Amino acid sequence: MTRLPHPAALWTANLLVPGAGLVMLGRIVSGTVIGVLWGAALAAVLLAGFVWRDAGRTAVLLCFVASAVALYGGGQIVVYLRGQALANHLAGEARDAVFKAALVAYLAGRLDESEKICKDLLAIDRDDVEATLQLATIARRRGDTRAAHRYLARTRYLDDEGRWDFEVERELSALAETPPPAVQVVTLARREPPPG
Repeated sequence: MTRLPHPAALWTANLLVPGAGLVMLGRIVSGTVIGVLWGAALAAVLLAGFVWRDAGRTAVLLCFVASAVALYGGGQIVVYLRGQALANHLAGEARDAVFKAALVAYLAGRLDESEKICKDLLAIDRDDVEATLQLATIARRRGDTRAAHRYLARTRYLDDEGRWDFEVERELSALAETPPPAVQVVTLARREPPPG
């Protein structure tokens, strides 16, 4: 699935037949199970109304309303949660494609383009570990050790699980091996006073 159905279509389908929204999201089995439970609850209420006439119409109506609310509400919650999970997954795929463009630009030597893409990703999610690490690599390659150390410290802070420890250590090693920028030494020639 590359695109989610419009939320209004999901809610409407789920309103008409609970579980239909899940089917539209690709959850055919769970959507069908909710639809069957909805039908079974409706059939049970109707059957109870015809078989136990002495139970009273109020009890049948309350039973139907309670089952309808439970099934409908549960179905809508499941559709919402599934829709959010799919939206996050699709957003992650789009983010990965953008980050790959930053890597391609970096490998091609277009550091400004790669830096801009990474900063755009950080504008969307300021806790993007990969974009922060990539900015550290770009800063190191440009010779800006101060910025590189700042980005690496931020990467370590964001990386709770330690997934990027190896890359951070590699960048720190590369920074340690990088010679400091050349300092231009200016010597002042001593002026001799003119003779006589």
